Amino acid sequence: MPFSTPILSLSLIVFLSTQAAATELKFCTESEDSYPWILKNRKGLSIILLEMVEKKINQKILIDAIPWKRCLQELKTGHYDGAVNASFKTDRAEFAAYPMAADKVDTSKRMLIDSYSLYRLKGSKVEWDGKVFKPQDAIVGAQTGFSVVDQLKSLNLKVDDSNGSTEINLKKLFLGRVSAVALPTLQGDNVLDKDAELHSKIEKIELPLIEKPYYLIFSKPFFAQETALVKKIWDSIESARESVEYKKQMDQFK
Repeated sequence: MPFSTPILSLSLIVFLSTQAAATELKFCTESEDSYPWILKNRKGLSIILLEMVEKKINQKILIDAIPWKRCLQELKTGHYDGAVNASFKTDRAEFAAYPMAADKVDTSKRMLIDSYSLYRLKGSKVEWDGKVFKPQDAIVGAQTGFSVVDQLKSLNLKVDDSNGSTEINLKKLFLGRVSAVALPTLQGDNVLDKDAELHSKIEKIELPLIEKPYYLIFSKPFFAQETALVKKIWDSIESARESVEYKKQMDQFK
């Protein structure tokens, strides 16, 4: 099946001490910026983490950045072995393997923890107290295919998830086309910090909408065929994430 050239392509080649060629792993990730994890114009922290994992497992990793909804669809069909930075959803678990321990998702194998926050126009009557969103007839913007859409709908809110871009969703809010937007907090804050016009009219509600871990997930057929390798990758993610080297990268990242 033909598809467009990805915005980001990572080919990290690890040379083994033997003459045998490394198995190639194919992952996909979100094509829009998700600061500081995935970025279009440079390596985000998730790519840096996977570079470290690649060295640990001595195998080659290729990562394509494509729209998130398509990433999940092509993971389901087996076009990709894994998808980077996926939160847990029961419908995803039907076709994707998550790291598990005692029948629960093993958060120690996460790539990261991030939160979603609500953004509103300054002076708006939009409120969020951790349980109730007001007003109930509001339209809330969200990125296409992101898990927060289901949470917003569970609050009986109307959701506009027609676009995957943080910037476009914030501009919809700026123009009054939606009452609020729900965005990954670090990415939303980063865009506002860099755009004085948006920052002048938009503010974040300080109480997060939700905070959760994100994982490298695998297609179920790949997991069944390469169970030992997948578990080694999840163990390597934990080890690399907790390393002094990676924590230094996080501290220095701007």
